[in-house]
Amino acid sequence: MKKQAGGKKPFLLAKGMEEPAAAFLAPVRVELLGNRQAVVDGCKGIIEYSDSCIRLSTSRLILKFTGTGLEIRALTDSSAIVEGTILSVEYS
Repeated sequence: MKKQAGGKKPFLLAKGMEEPAAAFLAPVRVELLGNRQAVVDGCKGIIEYSDSCIRLSTSRLILKFTGTGLEIRALTDSSAIVEGTILSVEYS
């Protein structure tokens, strides 16, 4: 563990945790059911929407689904369900 100026150790919430701020960010969970459905918990909104590309915003990253016949079957304030033929999932 790195020491701060003055020889003091930084306060960490969990032993071995390098970035304590990460503990305060909402988790993102993606569950793929084959290549036909993706359940995204932690979704904050839609960035792009077409039948071949859906990009969703989360607190930590952007998820990009590409495929054919894509659609959002359900959308709440914290989750989304993407259906269609999912060919790829990218994180950025």
